[in-house]
Amino acid sequence: MSDTADAQLFPELERYVEKNGLLANAKGILAARLPRILGQGKTRAEGLDLPPATIERQQELLALSLPEDATKNPGIQREMEAAQRAVDEHADHMRHPENRRRFALQVLRQLEGVTTGNKDNHFFADRFVLVPDKSGLSWSWSMTPHYAMTSKIPADVEYVVRAYEASERIVEKWTMPVDRFLDRLSLAWGMARHFNEDENVLIAEVARLFKVAVQDDRFWNSPARRNFEDVPEAVFIINLINWRQNRDSASGPNFELVPATLNQAHGSKSRAFFVPGNTEGTIVRSMIYIRRVGK
Repeated sequence: MSDTADAQLFPELERYVEKNGLLANAKGILAARLPRILGQGKTRAEGLDLPPATIERQQELLALSLPEDATKNPGIQREMEAAQRAVDEHADHMRHPENRRRFALQVLRQLEGVTTGNKDNHFFADRFVLVPDKSGLSWSWSMTPHYAMTSKIPADVEYVVRAYEASERIVEKWTMPVDRFLDRLSLAWGMARHFNEDENVLIAEVARLFKVAVQDDRFWNSPARRNFEDVPEAVFIINLINWRQNRDSASGPNFELVPATLNQAHGSKSRAFFVPGNTEGTIVRSMIYIRRVGK
């Protein structure tokens, strides 16, 4: 567990920075990284409003080229050597599958009032799947293993737990009434169909254009970047799931999803879209096209 309030992680470096006014006069990459090393700014985790985790600060320090007189400072040298040991030990620990499993279980145990478990070789908490990268150094909470809600989370139990809470807030904010989703889906499908060469409209293309379709009147009245709200990647799948669960009560246009063939579902050039095959999202079904049916 990291101490997010530990502003004195690198006291020698901090004294050097203050003495030389380095933070006030920093430019370029130094201006971007130095505040994070000192515990200022935000974690790299997307969707999480926390300061950088201890491991992130250590990684940033090792990636930064400091002035020559700073690197020759014995105190700063010791702090860099300690950071190197910590980063190496952390990477070595997390690369082992058993340690990643224990880490995931630590996270799940801290989620109070949430149904958690391991199913189909995936750890889950209610409707979210906990997904590590191959190194175990970066984690995400996803709708199915494919569509991240919060991502680039450092391997720190506190941060992964807090990211679960952030993921819940994203779902709450972006889940639309089914009728509104169908209206926005119809617009995204129409745009995708306009640019398509045949009748087969890829779900992946509709999902991409859905980010445009859900913009509010401010954007449509004045289409400009300043009026465009960034929409999380998972918003489409959030609402697709909600529609599939509640579509019997919906009015308006109807759509059907076309399953992908084995060739369409696999390979580096696959454009398949994966919808959950169970409540937790640990099983997925590969779909490829979306068709508008009826009126």
